[in-house]
Parts: sequence; structure tokens; C-alpha cells
Amino acid sequence: MNHRLGIIGFGQMGGAIGSGLVTNGALEAGQVTAWDLSPDARGHATEAGIATAGSVAELCSGCDIVLLSVKPQDAPTVLEQAGAGLAGKAVVSIVAGWDVETLSAHLPEDARVLRVMPNTPARVAAGAFGLSEATTVTDAEKATIQDWFSTIGLVEWVPEKLMDAVTVLSGGIPAYAAIIVDALADGGVQQGLKRPVARRLVLQSLLGSAQLMLETDLGPGDLKDAVCSPAGTTIEGVRAIERAGVRSGLIEAVIAASQRAAELK
Repeated sequence: MNHRLGIIGFGQMGGAIGSGLVTNGALEAGQVTAWDLSPDARGHATEAGIATAGSVAELCSGCDIVLLSVKPQDAPTVLEQAGAGLAGKAVVSIVAGWDVETLSAHLPEDARVLRVMPNTPARVAAGAFGLSEATTVTDAEKATIQDWFSTIGLVEWVPEKLMDAVTVLSGGIPAYAAIIVDALADGGVQQGLKRPVARRLVLQSLLGSAQLMLETDLGPGDLKDAVCSPAGTTIEGVRAIERAGVRSGLIEAVIAASQRAAELK
């Protein structure tokens, strides 16, 4: 079936998904329409070759699958504007904190729902997506949507009760990783490296380490142990990290974000 995707909200995340799907061939640009209040966001859609709708209702009338990509506080208003336009359609929601039950309560009875938690690396086909097992879309729609997201990243089906954990983990990691990259690059600069050189070395080393763990049987502890020579430089660095409470800080970041996600429901 030649599906048509409508994207409500073409901001950072909606734009990353929409642009990523088109760039990586999951959909032709002509199969996608976007709506956003922001002129800048609409401009980004146009740059990607994606048409824009003048209203939410107009967007819904021209598609069979809708990606809901708005902030939780904006979702009720947007869904009210969509109204009966979502009847009989599959609604893919990336609204943080909104579970399937909450979303369904704001939709026509015959609308079908799939909750997805994405992250921004989808723009470069390196995303990580958690898809809720508590979906009401058809098997055919489920397969189609899984195929789409698989072109721009890793897809994991998880129980609905764990979707908030996915939200704060894969959704937040780009921000946490950016802080780690910035801090390590600062360390390199302090030791005399030029910042662009330090940043490239950090980024490539992190990318390579992630690929090594993904493509081999090495776990995080294994990789750390392999690099830490007795009485060497790296084990001293690890000791400093543990002394500063970096590990605990990262765990607390996930817990704090999870608590905030619960508040958004």
C-alpha cells in the first residue's frame, strides 16, 4: 500500500524523523506532509522537499498514518483541532509521558494507536526507538511502521509500562552524551590540544567504542578492563571518574528524568 504520512509538529524530533525517513528512502518526499505553527519548522520541511499543510485538519485529510510530535502540554489542543480527521487512521505518538490509554482518550473511537519513543540521531539514520507492545494498529500497519523506523535506527518493542524508561534513556542520551563529549574535549584542551582536534578524537573514540561493543561480545566492563593496564594512565582516569561520582550522577539523571516523565501524564 502506498501510505501517506502526516507529521503534526516538525520540530527537533518530528523533523529528524520526517527528514530521516525521506533521506533514507523509507518514503518519498511526496508521501509526507507536515504541519507546524513555527515558520522555521515549516521552512525545514520545505527544505527537505516535504509539503506543508495550512492546518491540522487539512493535514489529516490527506494521510492515513499520522505522526503526533508535539509537546505534552500542546497535545490536547492539537488533537481537538484534528477532531474527526483522525477517525479510522493510525496515530503514531511520540508525545512524552502520554501512554496509549491517555492518547486513546483524546482520539476518535476507531483511531488506532502506536506509541514510539525516538531520539534525534534518527536524522542521520542512527536513532534508537522503543515501540510499545500495547498497540492497537493493524498487523500490516505495525509492520509498515516498524520497517520505516528500521531505516533510521534500532527498533525495540517493549512493554507499555517500560516506555517511560525508554523515553528517559534513549531520548535523553543525546544530551547526556553531548555533555560527556564536551567535558572530555575540555580535558584535551586543558592538556594543550586545539578544540576541534580534541572534539574529533573524543567523538571518534566514543563512536568506535560503541561499535566495538555492538559488534562483538564485549560488554562495557570488558572494554574498560581491556583498556586499563595495571598502574597505567587509564585506570588513574577511571579512579578520578569514580571519585567524582560520575557514574552515580548519570544514574541519577535517568531517575530524575523518569520522575519528570511520570509528572507529564
